[in-house]
Amino acid sequence: MKVIAALNGLVSSDVAALYALRYAALFDYTLCLLHVLNPTDRREEVELSMAEAEEAATHYRVKTERVFLTGEPTQAIREYLAANRTDTLFCSTRIRTKKRFFQNSLSEKLSRLSLPANLAVVRVAHVNAVFVTENILLPIREDRLSAQKFAFFSSLAKAFGAATEIYSIHPTSRRNLAAMDTHAAKMLFQKINTRLSHYANTMKLLDIPLTIKHALTGKEIDQILHHLARHDFQLMIIGGRRLYSFPGFFPENPMERLFWHTPVNTIAFYARDKN
Repeated sequence: MKVIAALNGLVSSDVAALYALRYAALFDYTLCLLHVLNPTDRREEVELSMAEAEEAATHYRVKTERVFLTGEPTQAIREYLAANRTDTLFCSTRIRTKKRFFQNSLSEKLSRLSLPANLAVVRVAHVNAVFVTENILLPIREDRLSAQKFAFFSSLAKAFGAATEIYSIHPTSRRNLAAMDTHAAKMLFQKINTRLSHYANTMKLLDIPLTIKHALTGKEIDQILHHLARHDFQLMIIGGRRLYSFPGFFPENPMERLFWHTPVNTIAFYARDKN
């Protein structure tokens, strides 16, 4: 089984490769350092990034391999994944414009596809945070947490020896928020905690510290950003959504806004195609 780090010679992809490395080390997977040849990226810079990743891999006794592909990038990667058993593909984002963070990027194009591997799109806010990852945040809506997303979240926490927090967001209007009393809010939070108890028990078995917190809000992204600003997290995991059927047609979408404004490194996780 492989874990793939897509490298392009930029620092952001180097950091994404380090997350891929720690993930691969946890499961004793091979780390595949992959690049699709193109006129924009300089091969010598890509090979330098690969050499640095290989050196880092020796400290974790992770086997590495280099792969260079040709052709249209998304198609080349898709064909490679189809021919090679892969757990997760890690790739980084490139900052383009404030209005369109993802538009026409490789990560955006891959996120639209049904892939035979998980996809982890890494937004790097602080380069050095990958070396000091002590606290990881997973924001969810109410109790909506898939087994695949939880597995990825807990795996990275185990790989880094980090403490974790599940931040359960409860969307509500201002009117409902004003009308809700303390007892009703407490009962709602207890109900969600019960539904998440099997995840909490799993984290206990894995010896991973977990806290579950709640927020009632009408502005989910603002609430998450506010929470990040008030606490000491080095990494956030969010669930990716394949909702980009009409790129550029709608205003900035919520995940794009979160990626742009996040003060911490963030990974958007897309689960593999089940078919």
